[in-house]
Amino acid sequence: MSEFKNALGENKKFLLLALVLLAVCALVVFSLQSGKYPSGTLIIDKGKTYSAAERVLDEKYDYSIIVSTVYGDIFIDLYEKEAPDNVNSLLFLISKRYYEGLTFHKVVKDFVIQAGDTKGDGSGDPGYTVKKENLVDFNDYDVGMANASQFFIVLPNSNKQKFNGEYTLVGKVTKGFAVVDSIAKVEVNEDYKPVNDVIIKSILIQED
Repeated sequence: MSEFKNALGENKKFLLLALVLLAVCALVVFSLQSGKYPSGTLIIDKGKTYSAAERVLDEKYDYSIIVSTVYGDIFIDLYEKEAPDNVNSLLFLISKRYYEGLTFHKVVKDFVIQAGDTKGDGSGDPGYTVKKENLVDFNDYDVGMANASQFFIVLPNSNKQKFNGEYTLVGKVTKGFAVVDSIAKVEVNEDYKPVNDVIIKSILIQED
């Protein structure tokens, strides 16, 4: 009789474990299908490319983003009316968690800090291009697009003429200037790549 009870207890444990595993599998499948991941889960494919940016921009919203780095947060107001295709590309890639784990791969004193390259050498892109928009004059802490994924922040004392009419002005830093300045002061090698990685932890989209 005792052996029967022990066997029954073992069967209950096995059944409970099976149910737990089934629930976990169901959660993973749902997450993959819906594109939503449990809080704290980091799923990154740094080599992922796309044929084009899906349309995610909604004209009724005013968009801004918060770039969370190892040095702190940078708040950027986006110019969705002046540069809708470039803003849409940014929003699309952010929604795909494209930037998480990438770095500010280029830091040039009194010029720019630049991020958004999966290769980390300035040659990376998301697999598609976006036309240039809003080709106007740049000012301190303006944000421009080097290509469909790489963005840069213009530093004080930089020669703005190098940007004017050449790159899309996509937004402007509104808060976190000290964070930008701290990144601008990091030690770099001869290729202007930081000696110690300046990592982007996440980018949050805000809709107003």
